[in-house]
Amino acid sequence: FAWGVFVPFAVQSSLLRDLLPKGPLWYKLHRGFNSTAFAFFVVVFAIAVTFTSKEGATHFDNKHQKMGLAMFIMAAFQVSGGVFRPHVPEEGQEKSVVRKSWEVGHRVLGVTLLACGFWQMREGIALYAIKYSVSESGEGSLGIAYWVWIGIMTALIVLGGGYFKLKNTNAN
Repeated sequence: FAWGVFVPFAVQSSLLRDLLPKGPLWYKLHRGFNSTAFAFFVVVFAIAVTFTSKEGATHFDNKHQKMGLAMFIMAAFQVSGGVFRPHVPEEGQEKSVVRKSWEVGHRVLGVTLLACGFWQMREGIALYAIKYSVSESGEGSLGIAYWVWIGIMTALIVLGGGYFKLKNTNAN
């Protein structure tokens, strides 16, 4: 839920901010969705580690577990960067090099995490199907529903973000 709903909504609130009332609403949504996603992620990560321990299995042994750990570290870094980010300059002032660099890094790490999250969710569906003997048709149906949802989220991010970027470029 964190990576399939809250994070895409957080990205959309930033990219599609021109659809929202002027002011800080887009940022409050962006921060709120990301904070909720990170809280969910921390809880689910802890449950997964605990469950793995109770089963007596080896930690971080397969691709899904290793990606989860990598994402946990990257997400903690991303959240820390959001908390301690350089502030936006006052109206009429130019952004500092540190702020510009932070913005690029925040976007690159955010897109990386979102892509990893999409892969991670699909891998989790496959592992669940194996572990709990889900029928091939059941896994296939869930996989189709998953990719339709992810396709919609991705289209909103890419097409909506691209549209507003192009619109703002043409306006200047």
